[in-house]
Amino acid sequence: MNLYSQKQRWKYLLGLIAFLIVIGTNWYASHIASKVQKEERQKIKLWSQAISKKADLVKLTNQSFFALSEKERENVELWAKAEKEFEKPLNDYGFALYIIQKNVDTIYKNDNIPLILTDQNDQFISYVNLPELDSIENIIRKAKNSNNITDEQGFIKLKNKKLASLIKTWREKNPPIEISYSKVKSQRVYFSNSQEFYDLQYKRDSLIQSFNKDLINNSALVPVVFINSNTNEIIASNVNSKDIEDVVLKMKNENVPIQIDLGDGKSGVIYYYESLTLKQLRYFPYVMLGVISLFLFVAYLLFSTFRRAEQNQVWVGMAKETAHQLGTPLSSLMAWLEILKDQGVDHDSIAEMNKDVIRLETITERFSKIGSTAKLETLNIVELVTGCIDYMKGRISKKVNIEINNKGVNLNCEVNKALFEWVIENVVKNAVDAMQGEGKLTINFGLDNKMISIDISDTGKGIPLNKTKNVFEPGYTTKERGWGLGLSLAKRIIEEHHDGKIFVLTTEIKAGTTFRILLKTIN
Repeated sequence: MNLYSQKQRWKYLLGLIAFLIVIGTNWYASHIASKVQKEERQKIKLWSQAISKKADLVKLTNQSFFALSEKERENVELWAKAEKEFEKPLNDYGFALYIIQKNVDTIYKNDNIPLILTDQNDQFISYVNLPELDSIENIIRKAKNSNNITDEQGFIKLKNKKLASLIKTWREKNPPIEISYSKVKSQRVYFSNSQEFYDLQYKRDSLIQSFNKDLINNSALVPVVFINSNTNEIIASNVNSKDIEDVVLKMKNENVPIQIDLGDGKSGVIYYYESLTLKQLRYFPYVMLGVISLFLFVAYLLFSTFRRAEQNQVWVGMAKETAHQLGTPLSSLMAWLEILKDQGVDHDSIAEMNKDVIRLETITERFSKIGSTAKLETLNIVELVTGCIDYMKGRISKKVNIEINNKGVNLNCEVNKALFEWVIENVVKNAVDAMQGEGKLTINFGLDNKMISIDISDTGKGIPLNKTKNVFEPGYTTKERGWGLGLSLAKRIIEEHHDGKIFVLTTEIKAGTTFRILLKTIN
């Protein structure tokens, strides 16, 4: 019965099942990620279309804003031209009156465009559509009618100060319109835009702010960077990065940018990434695979620990029971030997039988020490191994040539004599079986870095390289009637009781195998 072969088949089967589970899980997670990616791209597409529509609205508002600004300036210029006509010695002022009449409603009523007329030195002449100045003028007239010269002069100064402030402010917003009557005489028209103009400007600015806000706080939660195509300045972004150029380059390589026309010759480009959720979902299969692997690894460790503990209990129980069962017949054999001595049986036969009885005592002692703390003593390992080999020479095939090198070397270490001899016997018996009772067995001793090495080499059939670690597994054997326990016991004794190592050093098919035992020296 080859327990190892059955265990290997179970390992392969469980490994295949685990592989299929991992593949299936990974495929399903990838399928979900692909589906989410398609849905997200559809959201991005719809969102970009909405942004484009809103950009068109911003563009239209911009166009209306600038169109209104130009219209108001044209009205003021036309009015100024009509005023200029009255300075000419014309026979017919009908054309000028027609222009003024046509534009008076526009300037005075509908748009309420504020005007200030000055001479070439910016000295005030008149104004239109300034309710604040109308109030001051009323006060000045009242003061003049009541002969209150102080109040009159004070409010005149206030009016002039207000006019100077308005002229300065309007000049920055709109260039004044010059009305030239001659080389030395001219007038200037300063004007501000109507309330309709400012209402439209406020709506445009609010719309642009809303556009930028929608761009950043997009429903798809997509990282975006909106850049002005004309100046390469960032208009809006929800990406926190110092190297924004590198981010934009990566975005450009990942997704096709969206072109936005804002009107008035201005345009922008939207660069964007996939959402963080989608990226996390892409890596989710690998994270899940890692978690499953970690779980399987921990489960394997726990299973191996429990299995070893169970095996140890079985080993200890079986060994102690064997020692107990051997105790009674061993005592009887010792008594029979004494009886045979008294009856004058051949002394040599009695001596050989006594050796076997002593051998049985040693075996009983070995089994009784399994699972217990072994008592170690300092011994010369060369002498110990040599003595063990000398005993075995008479009990193995005479066709096996045994050679022990370095017999005179003194290598001391702490060992348990009974258990260590058991290790040597198991390794030697395994070597003799591999040679089928005919060949050469060589034992070499060495010392390297405070470690004693014992190499046991045979000229047997060798071990396949992929099986060199399996030979120490319980149940592994190539014999038809073997149990595969000898080398497993040897490994347990060396590693658990002597803090050493035993392993296959070299092996070659049909050439032989070398086992190495390492022990700590106390020299």
